[in-house]
Amino acid sequence: MNVNAKIMLGIRNFFKKYKRIIIIVAVIWIAIIIINQVLKNRPVEKQLKSTYNPNNPVMDEGETVPNKYIQPVNETIDKFFNYCNKKDYENAYGMISTGCKEYLFENDINNFKDYVNLVFDEFKIYNYQNFSNVNDQYIYNINILNDIESTGTTDKYDVHTEKWTIAKEGDEFKIGVQGFIETIKYSNVYQEDNYIKVKLNKKNSGYSMEEYEITITNKTDKYIVLSDESVMNEVMLNLGDEKRNALNLSNNDIYLLPQSSDQFSLIFKKYYDDGNVPSEINFNSVRVFDNINDTEAEKNYSFNFNISK
Repeated sequence: MNVNAKIMLGIRNFFKKYKRIIIIVAVIWIAIIIINQVLKNRPVEKQLKSTYNPNNPVMDEGETVPNKYIQPVNETIDKFFNYCNKKDYENAYGMISTGCKEYLFENDINNFKDYVNLVFDEFKIYNYQNFSNVNDQYIYNINILNDIESTGTTDKYDVHTEKWTIAKEGDEFKIGVQGFIETIKYSNVYQEDNYIKVKLNKKNSGYSMEEYEITITNKTDKYIVLSDESVMNEVMLNLGDEKRNALNLSNNDIYLLPQSSDQFSLIFKKYYDDGNVPSEINFNSVRVFDNINDTEAEKNYSFNFNISK
């Protein structure tokens, strides 16, 4: 028997002996090839990626919350929310900023309780998103919702939305609710002429408004009117490229008796993060009368009060 015949005989005996094993291996190998081809040609499923980050400001321009403050700010929001949810009024009130206590709640915890009872009328949950950050004031949109899982009902599903401002006050973070941001008090900002003296006492800033509390003194023996809705644009806030009328002068005349002083509030539409810096309050029609019943003013002039000092 020659060599080729021996080789062929050996191969035939090998296949005869291991026929079953070879068939099994071949089937597995073919199956693997088929599976690989199927997987290779299968469309790749797109994975949804969440870009949600509650500490990235919606308003991209401007400041961001510093990394070292992110956790303390988030913990402040959560702690205050939980205090309100539990009607722990004293601890919640202790987290309110000094300016917010004075402006919104008149330094009275009972007024704060009214706010909590109105917003947290039942157990709530919340979500939040950083909205804007200006001058170390971290402004968040807060959505306060009914907890459906807790109540087991969908009959009433209210969403209460407001802006909370978190800012450092001393060594602690404090909160301004209902869009309140800050109060700035002034001691030596005033301007005068021969007729009047205007002094700025404080400025209260909300997210969408500014309120200036001023004292006006009549230096004369005359009667002075600065606003009575008899002319257009009597009191305006000068923002440089535009001027805005005071919003709260309807039925709130500004007039002064001889040698008298009085305090007035002027509210203007102004977004805290719009980048506009008010330069002055324009009193565009200061009218001086000899007598209270006079219809014609002895003098009518404009007085521009510089508030950018």
